[in-house]
Amino acid sequence: MVNDTQAIQSAIDACAEAGGGIVYLPPGRFRIGTVCLRSNLTLQLDPGAVLAASTNKEDYRFVTVYERCVNSTIQTGNLYGKDIANVKITGNGAIEGEDRAFWTRKDSSGDSWNSVPIHYWPKEWRPMGIMLEGCSNVQIHEITILNSSVYSGWLVDCQRIQLRGLQILNDFHGPNTDGFHFSSCRDVHVADCHFVTGDDAIAIDADGIDKAENYTITNCTFNTSVNCFRIFTGLDPWFAVDSYNEVRNISISNCSVSNAAGFLNVTADNGLIEGITATNTNLQMEQEGTPIFLMTNRGTIRNVSVSHLMARSNGACVIVGQPGDSIDNIELSHIQFEVAAKKKEFGLDIPDDIQGYAYHHFVPYNLYFRYAEHIKLHNVSIRWLDSEVGDSWSALKCRHIGRIDIDGFSGKQAGDDPQMPAISFANVGEAWITRSRALPGTKVFVQATGGDTRDIHLSGNDLRHANEAVKVDRNVPLEAIYVWENR
Repeated sequence: MVNDTQAIQSAIDACAEAGGGIVYLPPGRFRIGTVCLRSNLTLQLDPGAVLAASTNKEDYRFVTVYERCVNSTIQTGNLYGKDIANVKITGNGAIEGEDRAFWTRKDSSGDSWNSVPIHYWPKEWRPMGIMLEGCSNVQIHEITILNSSVYSGWLVDCQRIQLRGLQILNDFHGPNTDGFHFSSCRDVHVADCHFVTGDDAIAIDADGIDKAENYTITNCTFNTSVNCFRIFTGLDPWFAVDSYNEVRNISISNCSVSNAAGFLNVTADNGLIEGITATNTNLQMEQEGTPIFLMTNRGTIRNVSVSHLMARSNGACVIVGQPGDSIDNIELSHIQFEVAAKKKEFGLDIPDDIQGYAYHHFVPYNLYFRYAEHIKLHNVSIRWLDSEVGDSWSALKCRHIGRIDIDGFSGKQAGDDPQMPAISFANVGEAWITRSRALPGTKVFVQATGGDTRDIHLSGNDLRHANEAVKVDRNVPLEAIYVWENR
């Protein structure tokens, strides 16, 4: 196939030299390495036009990404731009990544039941579909990006970005076949897109020169082997030097998930993440994982709200900090979890020394909270579906929590252990449980343990189906428990 890189590049350069305009690609298949975009330019891929990735390394321009930061890396892409403005990629055409030309098939995919089912090893190098750094006023509309060998798009230190009507169709079993990564980008809008990915569909970090902030993501559909949304600081594998970063102000709404290992994965590694809302989502999960996962490692997560979520999965929500970190003002509201537990490595408890965000694949089945300052649950229910797991566990397990407010909760223990409580507290400083129900079959509704447990309040609850409303271990003073006006 003829290499069309230079012909397309010449058309773009001529358009830019004339002051900008539109470069049209008619129907046909065009083989390209790296094509450099220019300011004030629209690249119009007409229906039937396909930009196909060259497999010849000599056709590519390899650039240093994050070169103005303490951590940098070398990467290449098919459509590349740096420090340009007013760029639009549009049309009903496609960018095809020729994925398997850049991979080697594995002999096996591991023995976990359904965790990160990667079938291939990456070769020495792979091109991004779209790679932009330091750009502004970027619009990517209505194109299809398929068979990417690595991320479909990577945008670094860009601002005023609009993605609309995209189809991302990557190999579900490919290595790092993410959708779009936004690194230190600001004022980003994603709408009406469909993602099929073999890794995170949308990733947001602040690993560039500035914070990441001000995102709206709405009306999207997802089928991914890992996370729909991964929001993080730190963690990138090429990091040689720790750097402090911040991510804030992300609004997610009106999404539908047919498969995933996680809906919302938020990890603050030596950074601050704040101001996240996610609402109005239907979620089906066949992959090993949990819908909501929040984790800190020398970091802070605060002001996160997840509401109006219906999830059918093999987990519910895990929030884990470290001593000295801060996880504060987390609210779960109007959420229904239906959990069909499948055997996971840490299905019952998670180690104190959690090694990284990828642990979300293996974390507990229940609502599991550890080392957080303030969590609020409002109208949250959890129901256990038929399971192959014979163990027992609580519906809600809290360890080292400053304060938790539970209003309108419905859930009971899983399994047949007569000592297993529906709600388990250990070293909880303050808890208010109101308007909640002990379901039929509840043995113990609340169990309180730990010498630091104080101020546990139960009021206005329906506890008629609990064999025992509250069970208090000897290391918890009786005056720490307040029970009144319950049925």
